[in-house]
Amino acid sequence: MSKTTAAAARHLANLLAAEDALTTATREEARATRAATRATARALKARTLRTEARQTARAAERTGKGIATATRRLATREARLAELVDAARVLKAEATAARRVRRAAERRVERIARRAALAATRAVEKIATRLGETTLTPAPQADPVLPAEQVPAVEDIEAHATRYADLDAQAKTYAKLADAEKTWLRQLPTGTYGRVVITRTPGRSVLDGAAVALDYTGRGAVPPRKATRTTFKCDATALMEALATPDTDTLTLTA
Repeated sequence: MSKTTAAAARHLANLLAAEDALTTATREEARATRAATRATARALKARTLRTEARQTARAAERTGKGIATATRRLATREARLAELVDAARVLKAEATAARRVRRAAERRVERIARRAALAATRAVEKIATRLGETTLTPAPQADPVLPAEQVPAVEDIEAHATRYADLDAQAKTYAKLADAEKTWLRQLPTGTYGRVVITRTPGRSVLDGAAVALDYTGRGAVPPRKATRTTFKCDATALMEALATPDTDTLTLTA
């Protein structure tokens, strides 16, 4: 198993465990919320009964009848109300704690899910690349090369290689200078500065290769691939060094 595949498997296992923990936390929050709701309802009912008992006690005091019974009922209901209020307060705190645990579990799932998605994307990219490399693809277009009898003299080849090396070096130098100037100019806001106009157009969209690979692999298909042109390189380093170093034999003969 490659490191990429192992990392994807590890993150997916962590994601599974985190999702299980989130499911448990969600159930616990629902249970605690239901218990707190029922306790609050009982406390409200007890408060209503206490209010009725208080009114009854006041009426008994006014009439002078059943004062002892009304007082005992009021005391009982006040004690019951205090007990239910305390229980509701405890259950409400438990529901709040359960909600915090559930939110923390959700954040952990989101964090691990992002890591798992990134690791899975990398693994799929490697798998898709491996499948694409093993699948037959059209041969790249080859450079038109001269037959052996038409190959120019070495002197002509060296002359062209020298000019190519000089022009390539100049092009790279000018490209770096142009990039530096462009970087400086990109700091300017859009507008007109004398005879210079700075504008910006929206960038183009780029095909998401990772998403394409995921889609094809998910359907059990191999992502389409095409071969690129062969890389060409002309190494004239030895020739340029020879041209840059004076020929000592020629200098001796000249002297």
